[in-house]
Amino acid sequence: MKDSRIGSFGALALVLVTLATWSALTGLMANGAHWPALIAASALSRAPMVAIMAALPPARAGGLSADTGRPGLPATALALLLALIVAGLALGTAALAPLLAAAATATLLALAARRLIGGQTGDILGASQQLAFAAALSFIA
Repeated sequence: MKDSRIGSFGALALVLVTLATWSALTGLMANGAHWPALIAASALSRAPMVAIMAALPPARAGGLSADTGRPGLPATALALLLALIVAGLALGTAALAPLLAAAATATLLALAARRLIGGQTGDILGASQQLAFAAALSFIA
């Protein structure tokens, strides 16, 4: 993770997640329903970062993630609750599908991070937000 070069797989991942987000937003904007969707997806995509930080240890003992620390159960629960409240206010009961999509996407990424690198890093947290955002928007669209 110290290597700042992105590589071909990283570039492909960025292109694919950007295209998925763009595709979902295009459909939502055509229907005029983009503002509630953006608000809900933004909230739902940021909560998994806190959950992953709480659930997984830092991948490297000397990394920035290790210095940042891990949120406790109260902070994690509050982050999840706030995301649910914001998404619920924006979408009502329609927030359930994007919630499950964001949670499933972030969970799969966290499991892969644990297996492949032994924990979480800032890159993993950023990827979880972007993937959960694209998944939530796709399910809203």
